[in-house]
Amino acid sequence: MRTTFSGISIALRALQAQQVSLDITGHNVANANNPNYSRQTGLHSATRPYPAPMMGHNPSNGQLGTGVEISQINRMRDTFVDLRLRQQLSSFHYWSAMEDGLSQVELFFNEPGENGINQALDQFWDSLQDLSREPDFNSVREVVVQRAQVLVESITTTRRQLQDLRENINENIPLKVQKINSLSNRLADLNVQIGKISATGSLPNDLLDSRDAILEELSELIDIEVVQDHVNMVGVTVGGASLVHRSTAYNMTTVGQASEEQGYQKNIVRWATTGNLVEIKSGEIGGLEALRDVDIQRAIDDLDNWTKELVERVNEVHDQGWDLKDNEDADGNLVESTPFFVFLNNNSDFAALNIMVNEELANDVSLIRASSREKAIGNGENALKLAQLRFNRVLDTGIGSGDNSKITIGDAFRAIVSKLGVNTQKSIKMVENDETLAGHLRNLKESVSGVSLDEEMANMIRFQHAYGAAARMMTAVDESLDTIINRLGIVGR
Repeated sequence: MRTTFSGISIALRALQAQQVSLDITGHNVANANNPNYSRQTGLHSATRPYPAPMMGHNPSNGQLGTGVEISQINRMRDTFVDLRLRQQLSSFHYWSAMEDGLSQVELFFNEPGENGINQALDQFWDSLQDLSREPDFNSVREVVVQRAQVLVESITTTRRQLQDLRENINENIPLKVQKINSLSNRLADLNVQIGKISATGSLPNDLLDSRDAILEELSELIDIEVVQDHVNMVGVTVGGASLVHRSTAYNMTTVGQASEEQGYQKNIVRWATTGNLVEIKSGEIGGLEALRDVDIQRAIDDLDNWTKELVERVNEVHDQGWDLKDNEDADGNLVESTPFFVFLNNNSDFAALNIMVNEELANDVSLIRASSREKAIGNGENALKLAQLRFNRVLDTGIGSGDNSKITIGDAFRAIVSKLGVNTQKSIKMVENDETLAGHLRNLKESVSGVSLDEEMANMIRFQHAYGAAARMMTAVDESLDTIINRLGIVGR
């Protein structure tokens, strides 16, 4: 049969359970503004009833309850939403890095604008048109040289800015890798603490929140895969290789790889222990690598190739004409070629960086070959041919056949700018889409894990009333025991 003091035990358990629930509610309210906190709830479970079933004894009255206990403190979390949010954050930060970089590249080109390459090119063609009408005036020739130098300055400035941006991104990657190493080491330390507590049967909810915050921060930098084991420790992989395994973090490093074709030392992300290449597909580092190796490098290559074509076409037509000295040097010898544009140190590999107006021609404008005939000072037909390069389809696109496959020098440059604009708009749209999806997933996460002060206040009142009822029950049982102990059996004394 039940003991005399069973009622006190039941009331005591009720008081303790409601007190713990109030403590959990207070913890939730205290962390209402903590973005990494997950709401916690205490699971109320009935304690083992009395008597326990046994052979040869089957109480006819059934089992009696012995009260309540907090069997577990749960953390409200949706693992599927967490997974999708990490994936979306990787994509969002990939395209954010792309958008930031491509927006800067657009500013470098400054098209359409008054100070861009296209405007300088048009002014150069205009000056050649003026020279074709007045080829015997040195002042007009001076304008041609000045406009050519403005064009050269526009090209080299844009090329230098692209190169500086590429190098800045390249230098930023090691800093991001250091941050990944720091986060992975913290994650491994948390794994150890979480594993020890989970092995005792408890749930380290606050530590799990800290770990999930680190995983989200990691996913912003790089694309990760996360697997959780039976003691709540996680394994994190990148491209199929382990970044964190239980208590061990495998660090990354950056190795400089010289590139003669591109003219700088590229930082490559590798595993520190094996030296193997880290396969990065998304995240901020993935976006920085794609920006550095694809988009910016393509803009540099396109600008270099376009500059080579410009120099080749202008020099080709220029060499066909005659200058005011009938193409003779100071000794009276015939000079077969006087290029209008040249490359610094004859290095055309970085054409847009090394282009310059021929110094001889810049110092002596009479060397501009404006005439189409010898000893014809007033003839400007060759200058007109140079000016007509604005309209002539001289560059091959490789698409179609005949004249349909060719475009003008100006159209070729505008094609570079158009391609850049398309890529920039794509990155902007992707950022907008990913931001919307990430916001939706954060709202889903908040609906499950977030703290509602109204709900917590209602819970507080509920637990408070339950605590008061348990206290009154304790008082009632105490009065009953007082009657039994102090008042029964006193008749006849």
